[in-house]
Amino acid sequence: MKILYTGAAILAALFVLKIVIQFIVLKKAKKNVGLKISDILPDFRGKDFFIYMYSPTCAPCVRLTPVIKSIISSGIQGKMVDVTKNMNIARRLGILATPSVVIVKDGYVKDVLMGLIKREDILKNFDR
Repeated sequence: MKILYTGAAILAALFVLKIVIQFIVLKKAKKNVGLKISDILPDFRGKDFFIYMYSPTCAPCVRLTPVIKSIISSGIQGKMVDVTKNMNIARRLGILATPSVVIVKDGYVKDVLMGLIKREDILKNFDR
């Protein structure tokens, strides 16, 4: 007996697969929450800042980068890391997808945000 897959069934299966992969990627990135940032990345010191992981060829990154730059220019300390040039930093933080923002509070990893993030979602982590 042949089983015929309709286009809708294939799309539904791909959607479920995408959700599962996103869950796995986010879970891996969040494993560092609560750890001291200087233990993970000795060159990254500071009390409250964020690390923006991006790729210049990533469409959501291209849209988010101007927002990140405006947040940094507003006085919030942030570090921009191009993962195509600094894959080791992304690997040490468990980042498997871009764009990602690692929030550091009091020297510890507080949260990891992934995807096309709203400006407000980043700013709410910092006293302003």
